Amino acid sequence: MRLHPEPCGSLPMSDTYLTKEGLGKLQAEHKSLIQQKRELTEEVSRAAAMGDLRENGEYHAARERLQHVARRLGDLDAKLTHVRIIDDLDIKRGEARVGTQVTLKDEQTKEQFAYLLVGPEEADPPNGKLSMASPLGKNLLGKKVGERFLLKLPKATVPYLIVKIERP
Repeated sequence: MRLHPEPCGSLPMSDTYLTKEGLGKLQAEHKSLIQQKRELTEEVSRAAAMGDLRENGEYHAARERLQHVARRLGDLDAKLTHVRIIDDLDIKRGEARVGTQVTLKDEQTKEQFAYLLVGPEEADPPNGKLSMASPLGKNLLGKKVGERFLLKLPKATVPYLIVKIERP
């Protein structure tokens, strides 16, 4: 796994942007999946030893679960190979970038809310973590305090004002 603390002017989407907490969660999932893969491999071997594989439901179910685990492990391996910890990035002050907390005001409802801009792997909007790849996240990148913009949604256009940008 490579960890990149370099500046993030233009962010390549092939990198995996994570908080330290998010990295820990992915590493724990990876470790758990490796254990599951070992167990499923043994289960597939035991089921295969039972004989005729065409009618061996236990074998086919175990193989299917093993394939699912292997796909997720491959996905995690790729992501963990290109990790950039957003807590350590050198971010231009006053600009909405991954790793910044942006406070917005919906200019129609006058409601204010804040989001930490994170990579897609950690997105959790109800808990204040917005993916930089989401429509709102993409709109925010590069914006500064005081800027207004329109977010075009399928059934509405929402006017926003950027109230504050800070490092959490």
